[in-house]
Amino acid sequence: MLSLPRDMLLFVYGTLRRGEPNHRELGEARFLGRARTAPVYELVDLGSFPGLLEGGSTAVQGELYEVDEHWIGQLDAFEEAPELYDRKHVWLEGEAALAYVMRRDVAGPAPRIPSGDWRRRSKRRRMRRVQASLSAD
Repeated sequence: MLSLPRDMLLFVYGTLRRGEPNHRELGEARFLGRARTAPVYELVDLGSFPGLLEGGSTAVQGELYEVDEHWIGQLDAFEEAPELYDRKHVWLEGEAALAYVMRRDVAGPAPRIPSGDWRRRSKRRRMRRVQASLSAD
């Protein structure tokens, strides 16, 4: 169990994860490891990024970072909080951390990602694009 204040822990689950296109937005945040939410959320596919919604039954996969107030302000601007996302505490397995959570009315009828893992969804989508381009040749 980490002994950092909850307001200094950030859970990321989509394009901010290592190897994803927006990871650089985390700046100097320190990677603490892989993490997973309690199974009370839902992850939806919004095309080029996901949305984490409250009130589901899925454990969402992601990563945990130590952040400071400066980077939280930068991330709020990047994530368009509070217009697109709300920054709030989410329950991980064993502790709470901050995360960017989308309201259901903002997400609309976006398709659910049953695995709770944005990367698994991304890989399937990339594979379909590769297969489509091969069959077009």
